Amino acid sequence: MRIRNSAKTYGSVAIGLHWIVAILVPAAWISGHLGDMLPRGSHDIGLFMHASLGLSMLGFALARLAWRLADPPPVPEATRFGSWTVHAGEIVHLMIYGIMFAIPVLGILTQFARGYALPVFGLFEIASPWVGDRGFAHDMKEMHEALANGLMILIGLHAAAALLHHYWLHDRTLKRMVPGLR
Repeated sequence: MRIRNSAKTYGSVAIGLHWIVAILVPAAWISGHLGDMLPRGSHDIGLFMHASLGLSMLGFALARLAWRLADPPPVPEATRFGSWTVHAGEIVHLMIYGIMFAIPVLGILTQFARGYALPVFGLFEIASPWVGDRGFAHDMKEMHEALANGLMILIGLHAAAALLHHYWLHDRTLKRMVPGLR
């Protein structure tokens, strides 16, 4: 398999980064929901896992964006519905990227607004630059959660569109991103 994208297919770096992010996003979302269900003493473990997954997602999403800018994706598959579907796909991709970056930033702001340090993979902590502000922390957390739920909906639409391309339109859209799919 090629490392770089070609005019018709994705390369192994783009595919690998896509699937790593595709695993990290729902894992971070699930850990965010499960962390609230943990008993008080173990809540710190849930927050640590959620923060680590969120920071990992941010790092890999940044790497994915950088790779996408350095190695443009292949030309979208033509469909019988015309160019509007290509534009709709581009808009959804832009929204996914924007929200993927906004969510961890809001999560970091939430942690800082609480007056807590940000744990970074158990290696070190970044101290909060602010004194805790419950109202601001609440607002940041609400936006963080709303965008996370919205991202999961967008990802569901993205996956549904890929399946629609594969099973109904019978084009190569999904095949280009799933190694070994014939």
